Amino acid sequence: MRKIWLGLVLGFLLTSVGWAAGNPPEKPLRVGTLSGITGLAMVRLMEPAGTAAPYEITVYKSPDLLVAKLVAGEVDLAALPLNTAAILYNKGVGVQITSVIGWGVLYVVAGDRRIKRWSDLKGKEIYLSAKGTVPDLLFRYLAAKNGLTAERDFTIHYLTSPVELAQLAASGKADLAVLPEPWVTEVVERNRQLRVVLDLQREWRRTERQSLTYPQSSLVASKKALAAAPQAVEGFLKSLAASIRWVNRQPQAAGALAEKYVQINAGAVERGIKRCNLKYVAAAKVQTEINRFLERLGEKTPEAIGGKLPDEGFYYQP
Repeated sequence: MRKIWLGLVLGFLLTSVGWAAGNPPEKPLRVGTLSGITGLAMVRLMEPAGTAAPYEITVYKSPDLLVAKLVAGEVDLAALPLNTAAILYNKGVGVQITSVIGWGVLYVVAGDRRIKRWSDLKGKEIYLSAKGTVPDLLFRYLAAKNGLTAERDFTIHYLTSPVELAQLAASGKADLAVLPEPWVTEVVERNRQLRVVLDLQREWRRTERQSLTYPQSSLVASKKALAAAPQAVEGFLKSLAASIRWVNRQPQAAGALAEKYVQINAGAVERGIKRCNLKYVAAAKVQTEINRFLERLGEKTPEAIGGKLPDEGFYYQP
């Protein structure tokens, strides 16, 4: 984990003014994000010059670690997979979803030039990371919609993380895999035999007849933070939206920060940013898309969303 204190100078000035006026200084918001594509959305905020607001951002290597901190009340805002946010809410954890920040980054890469469509996956061995996670559930769902059943029509081999899977694919030991960006770009550049054969975002839009792809990554806030520091939370949300716009417009600079803070190859970010689908949207504006995605994930595996669709209380209304 890395802790990045932001806005130290201005924070000091504001603190000084607060004390001079007889007001106690406000504590910085404690923000948690994940290494990889989820953390990429926040990299602009991880440099001291990136924002003047007093945030403490910690980067975690796994969702489990971040969830534990959130449940323990040690994190105020957390960037998490959307279905994880739903699970927490349905289990009674005091959180609300504020925004969607990632709109799908999953692609099927293959070394076999004969693989071009879903039907070509019959009889194949496919590599995925982490059974029961969004990549696994979404791939199975889309495969089923295209007439294929996992275990019957193809075999899935699971690895522990996207990083491990990317290394295996780059070495040629996994020549058919479901990978997220920006590892797709890195792997395809390292192993010239591989190419993207299926864009799961496009497949989702086609299957669901939707103009938007699926909401994969979200930001949740603890209800305590929303009640105690609503203006600070709103300020962070605006800064996060600005960070995402900057990442999309400045992929080279964003790549340098991503390599420094969230364990992503700088060149892969620079060349793969268009397929990273980072976009800030207030969750309340895309409830239909959120519910549709969660419903699909939970059709065969209800526990993947906490047993049911979250109710209206799940959504933060500023």
